[in-house]
Amino acid sequence: MGDEVTLDVRDDRRGFDPFALPPRTGTGGFGPDGMRARAERIAGSLTVESEPGFGTAVSAPASCSSARPR
Repeated sequence: MGDEVTLDVRDDRRGFDPFALPPRTGTGGFGPDGMRARAERIAGSLTVESEPGFGTAVSAPASCSSARPR
């Protein structure tokens, strides 16, 4: 675990079907695709687990060595 950081977010609310997401319209947020792209920019990944009526869990691990100072 030494050189990795992981962000885990979970809720137990509505949930959603991750395979039935509506297409992006450009008027809303970035959704899972945007979160995944951001994680990949820092050599990380994104996992989304969700089921309607059972909540959602999002995990985004990334290597600390991939972080760049600003």
